[in-house]
Amino acid sequence: MSITLSKAKLSDFRKLRQKRTRRKEGKFLIDGWHMLQEALKAECRLHAVIWDVGCDLSKDKESMLGEAISQASSAYEASSSQILQLLDTTTPQGVCAIVDRVSITWELFTERLKGRDELRIVLLDEVSDPGNCGTIIRACDWFGMDGVVLGENCAEPESEKVSRSTMGSLFHIPIVSGAPLETAIRYLKSLGARVLTSELDGDCDVYHFDWPVKAALVIGNEARGVSSSVSEVSDTRLSIPRFGKAESLNAAMAATVFMSSWRNQTL
Repeated sequence: MSITLSKAKLSDFRKLRQKRTRRKEGKFLIDGWHMLQEALKAECRLHAVIWDVGCDLSKDKESMLGEAISQASSAYEASSSQILQLLDTTTPQGVCAIVDRVSITWELFTERLKGRDELRIVLLDEVSDPGNCGTIIRACDWFGMDGVVLGENCAEPESEKVSRSTMGSLFHIPIVSGAPLETAIRYLKSLGARVLTSELDGDCDVYHFDWPVKAALVIGNEARGVSSSVSEVSDTRLSIPRFGKAESLNAAMAATVFMSSWRNQTL
């Protein structure tokens, strides 16, 4: 059963655009049909589903909306102007939902890693651009990484721009947000992982690197690269060979190249 979205409820939901509210309530907003579909696939808890009653829906979308309504704690009919007020986009798709935050604690993440014979972890060192952060999470899902650790000062995975950039992958891969990277690196080394940093002037060309069965790859900040403190504790500094005149690759492009090379050795 659905009800009309009131001004008071709209105001409450809008607060989830703020980081502090998302963290306090443990919820965040997702935007669009694809994100809703991925949330349903992952069997995420739906606190609410909100849709634009003025939208013409295909049979597939009607079916998906029906499934979401049946699983959601509450369902709201909204106007297009209300949907616009909820989301940080000028072209909303007519549906959004409120789900549990996906970030897990460092303690829970490490519990999942114990006893593994293989490890493939990606760590982000102050990757602050939402598009880069979200695209890296999406690539980590594509290449089957065991998890993503977002260090301090990274973009928040549940922010609208990051979550949208993941195309739903944030529901399918373990994510730690705001972890002290040096602490994380020490722990991963204690598990036998080799720590690798992505650097313009690395010690080794990624295409001639023999990836170990346990490895942790650090992707650095878009402008400054990997911080010196992290670079100093790495086991190997990897680089991507340059054939043209571009100054650099952005963080998401570099991460994808590294992970493709990494996975290519397991084929």
